[in-house]
Amino acid sequence: MKEKLYLTVGNHPQKPGKLIAIVTDGHFRRGDKQTKVLTLEVVKTQAEAKDWFERVKVTRPWETRN
Repeated sequence: MKEKLYLTVGNHPQKPGKLIAIVTDGHFRRGDKQTKVLTLEVVKTQAEAKDWFERVKVTRPWETRN
């Protein structure tokens, strides 16, 4: 897995007033040709998305547990 994780937040297409927060292991704007979605969450605000992102960066890198 790449060392850098990225958060992308956008409007939920089916739930007005909700956002989708997506964590990926790359980002096309940085020139990454292959990007994997690692997890996503439905949130209410940008702040909630950022808090969630900080939490999952610590707790889930990335689900390889023995």
